[in-house]
Amino acid sequence: MATNLLTEQNAKTTKGEALGWRTLILYLSPGSLAGGGNCCPWASSGCLAACLYTAGRGKFSPVQEARLRKTREFWANPKGFVERLAREIERARKRAERRGENLAIRLNGTSDLPWERLGGEARVSLPNRFPGVVFYDYTKIPSRMGKFLAGGFPPNYSLTFSRNEENGPTADRFIDKGGSVAAVFGVPRGGDLPAAYRGKPVTDGDLTDLRFLDPAGTVVGLRAKGEALRDQSSPLPVGN
Repeated sequence: MATNLLTEQNAKTTKGEALGWRTLILYLSPGSLAGGGNCCPWASSGCLAACLYTAGRGKFSPVQEARLRKTREFWANPKGFVERLAREIERARKRAERRGENLAIRLNGTSDLPWERLGGEARVSLPNRFPGVVFYDYTKIPSRMGKFLAGGFPPNYSLTFSRNEENGPTADRFIDKGGSVAAVFGVPRGGDLPAAYRGKPVTDGDLTDLRFLDPAGTVVGLRAKGEALRDQSSPLPVGN
């Protein structure tokens, strides 16, 4: 029996359950690790080296191997993969409805693919197929974020731009335009994040992963995890 593509075994998404949200995430292998194509076309060398792929359960080889298999399945048959995701989301939607829960789906847990353009065999994107389900993602692709801010995304699909060591000026422009941006700050684990960055309030992004509940124009403050604990290429100084 095939394993599920989506998972809800994530410490941060579990915190959202207290707010009435059930969250499922698709974890693929980042970059070109699985071959077949690049899941993160705008990833910098720093973010690939410090990817959350190595955080939490992702540090265990069986988990990484499962993500490699999923990624190879995607590149071998993208349309079939989308249809398989659609079946899982429909089951999750019905289950959440029975339980009186809200359902959120994050398709780019450790990837950056344009799911708004992947229609599968039905030629309809997953967010458009499930208007009652919230979809959200982080992205480093400027054109995706620009399209989102221009109102070019399905209304139930929310994007947060991810800052890294190479795209700081672009991230700052999105902040100034009212977009939400996630950034790693040079704060030790358990340390306090700054109250503001570029005049915008900083939300503690480690409390929950429910980014679609953030007010527009929020700076999402994060602390380094996994291999990122040893990476010093991208964290923002607390004083900014």
